Amino acid sequence: MHKRIPYNLIRIANSFKFIAFVVVFAFTFILIFAPYGTAKFHAVDSKETFAAHAALVSAIGLVVLIISRLVMFFVCKKNGLIHYATYIAWILVEVVAITLFCNLYAWLVGKVHYGLPIGYFQIIGDTVLYCSSILAIPYIITTLFFELDERNMYIERFRKRVGVTAEKDEKTQQLLFTDEKGNLKLSVHIDSLFYIEAADNYVNICYKNKERTTKFCLRNTLKNIETMDFSEDLVRCHRSYIINFKKVKILKKEKTGLFVELDDKEIPDIPVSKTYAQQLLDKFGQ
Repeated sequence: MHKRIPYNLIRIANSFKFIAFVVVFAFTFILIFAPYGTAKFHAVDSKETFAAHAALVSAIGLVVLIISRLVMFFVCKKNGLIHYATYIAWILVEVVAITLFCNLYAWLVGKVHYGLPIGYFQIIGDTVLYCSSILAIPYIITTLFFELDERNMYIERFRKRVGVTAEKDEKTQQLLFTDEKGNLKLSVHIDSLFYIEAADNYVNICYKNKERTTKFCLRNTLKNIETMDFSEDLVRCHRSYIINFKKVKILKKEKTGLFVELDDKEIPDIPVSKTYAQQLLDKFGQ
C-alpha cells in the first residue's frame, strides 16, 4: 500500500479513456440488464423514458469522474504520484459521490416527477448496491489494464537502458550490441562471431574481422547480453562465456572437465561448466 501508483493511471489521455469506458459500460449495462429492478424503481412507463434516465444517471457519473480525475492529475503533478492506499480511498470517494448524486436524482424523479411517497434515505441502500456493483467491473478492468501497460513500458525502457534492445536483422543476420546505456557500439554478422566473454562489468566480443580474430570490449554484462534477442545459435556454456554454436568444431572431455574447440586455431578452448553442460549437449542433439 506504500507503493506509488503508476503514472499511466493519471495520464490525461488515459483518464479520459477510463472515464469513457466506465460511462459507456454503465449505460450499456443499465439498458441491457436493468439491474435490481431499476425500471420499476424509476417508475418509467416506456423504454425510451428508461433510456433517458439511464443516460442522465451515466451523465452524473461522467461529471463526477471528470472533476475527480482532473483534481487527481493536478494533485499528483504538484505533490508527486499518490500511494495505492490513497488511490483506493480516492476511488471510494468517487463511488460514494456518484452514489449520492444518483440517489438524489432517483429520489427527485420518483418524488417530484412521479409523485412516489419515498424518502431520500429509503432508497440509499439500493442505490449503493446498484452503483458499486456496476462501477466495480470497469474500475478493476481499466486499473489492471493501465498498470499492465505501465509495466510493459517500464520493461521496454529498461531493455533500452541495459542494452537488451539488441536486434537481429533477419536478412543480414547482423547482431547489434549496445552498451548498458542502450548506445549501439558494435555490429557483427552471426557467421563472424566466435564467443562473448565476461570481464567484470564488461564483455569481450570475439569475432572475425577482415580475416583476423578481433576482440571488442563492451561496457555491459554477460547476463544482459544473454537476454538479448539474438540468434538461437548463441549458447551459454559457462558463467563467463557465451559461444556461437555454429563455430563449435569439437566438444571434448579432459581431466579438468569439458571443453569446446572453436573453428579458429588462434582461439583457446572454451570451458564448459556442469551447470550449462546439458544445455550444450541438447544443442548437439537437435
